[in-house]
Amino acid sequence: MALPSSRTVPVVPGRPLVGNLPDLMTPRLRPFLTRHYRTYGPVFQVSALGQRFTALAGPEANLFTMKEGHQVLRSEEAWRPNDLEMGVRQSLISVDGEVHRHYRRVEGPSYARSAFVAGLPRALSVAAEDLAPFRTGDTLPVAEWSKNVITEQLARLVVNGTARPYMADMLRFVQTALMVTVTRQQPRAMLALPGYRRSKAAISRMVDGLIDAHRRTPPAEAGREPDLVDSVLAATLERPDLWRPADQRMAVMGAFIAGMDTAANSLAFILYRMHRHPEYLPALRAEADTLFRDGPPDAEALGRSPLLHRFVMETLRLHPIAPALTRTLTQDVTFAGHSLRAGTTVIIGTTVSHGLERFYPDPERFDPDRFTRERAEHRQPGAYAPFGVGAHTCAGSGMAEGLMMLNTAALLRTLDLSLDPAYRLREVARPTPSPDRRLALRVEGVRHDAVSLLA
Repeated sequence: MALPSSRTVPVVPGRPLVGNLPDLMTPRLRPFLTRHYRTYGPVFQVSALGQRFTALAGPEANLFTMKEGHQVLRSEEAWRPNDLEMGVRQSLISVDGEVHRHYRRVEGPSYARSAFVAGLPRALSVAAEDLAPFRTGDTLPVAEWSKNVITEQLARLVVNGTARPYMADMLRFVQTALMVTVTRQQPRAMLALPGYRRSKAAISRMVDGLIDAHRRTPPAEAGREPDLVDSVLAATLERPDLWRPADQRMAVMGAFIAGMDTAANSLAFILYRMHRHPEYLPALRAEADTLFRDGPPDAEALGRSPLLHRFVMETLRLHPIAPALTRTLTQDVTFAGHSLRAGTTVIIGTTVSHGLERFYPDPERFDPDRFTRERAEHRQPGAYAPFGVGAHTCAGSGMAEGLMMLNTAALLRTLDLSLDPAYRLREVARPTPSPDRRLALRVEGVRHDAVSLLA
C-alpha cells in the first residue's frame, strides 16, 4: 500500500565514496548527529560507502522509540553478523518480542541493581586488589585499569568466575569481533588471523569450563546464591530450543563483554573528568571519606553520596555508553512528518538530546549540578538516555552505575591523583567510545592503604 505523501527527507552532504563514514564512528557520532539535528530537524539521511541510512534524532526519536519501538523496530539486522561469529542464531541483543523478553527474564536479574547490592563486598575486594600496588610516583593507566577492575568485578558477581588470566585474550576476541561485525571498523579478514582465532578458542574453553563447573555443583551444594550460569542452565530445561550449548556460552560471555566495553569505558571517562575539573576533588574526597569512615559501605550508604552520583550522571551525559542505536523498521511509519518504509535502516540518535540547549544550557560545559533536585534538567521528556531507550535499554544499567560509583569512591579514598595539564582528551572507538591509552594519572600520594577499604 502506498504511503501518504510527505516532505522529502533531507540528505546530509558527504565526501566522495566514503560519504559520512568518518563522522559515523562512535567518538564523533553524537556531535555529528546533534549538529545535523539542529540543521535539518529530527529526520535526515546519512551515507557510508554507498549505503544510505535514515537518522531519527533528538527527544522526538527517544519518545517515538519508547512508545512505538517495540512494535516497529527490529534489532536483528544490526546484530546478526555478531551472532553468526559467536555461533548462535540469536541472542538477547539481537531479538525482539517474546523471545527477547524470555532472554531478558533469564539474564536480566544477574545484572540488576539488586545483584550489585548483594555483590558489593566482592566488588569492593576487587577494587582493593587493583588499587593496592600503587605507590607515590606511579602512573595509573586509566583505560587499562578501568577495564581490568570492572571486568573482574562482573566476572565474580555475575558468574562466580575470574577474568584475570584471560584479559588479553578477552580484549582481542571481544573488541575484534565487535569492530568487524557490528561497527564495521575493521575488515572481515581480521577474524581469520591466527591470534584472534587462538583468543576466541581460549575464551570459549574458559566459558565452557565455567558452565561445566556450575552444572556439576549446583548453588545449594556450592554454598552460593544462584548466578547467571545457574539461571541459564535452569532455563535450558524449560526451553532447550533457545538454549543450545552455543547459546549458553553466548549468555555467559556477556558478563565479560558487559564490563570491558561499556561500564569500564564510562569509568575511565569519570576518572578523566574528576581530574580535568579538580575544583570538585575536595568535595568528592570528603564524600568518599565519609562513605568509608565506619568501615566498608553498603549500597544504601553509597546512595547517600549526592555529588558523586551527579558527577557520574553528568559524565554519562557528555560521554554516553551508547551514543546511538541501529535498528530496522518492521512496518511503514510516519515520524515527524516524514513517511518511512518498512525495511529502512535507521540510526536512532538517542543522545542528541544531551547536547541541546533547550534541555541543558551551555550543553558542552561540564556541570554536575544540572542533576540537583532544584534543576533536574534531565527530567524533561526525552532529555537523558545514556543507556539507550525502549525495549533494549541496557539491562545492566543499575549494576553499571553502582560499580562506577563504588570504584570512583574507592579510588578517591585510596589515592591522591593528578592529571598532566597538557593532556588533551582523545577518544577512540574500541568499539564504543573510550579515552585513548595516553590518558594516565600520576599518583601524588597514598591517602589510605587499599586494605582499609575492607576493614
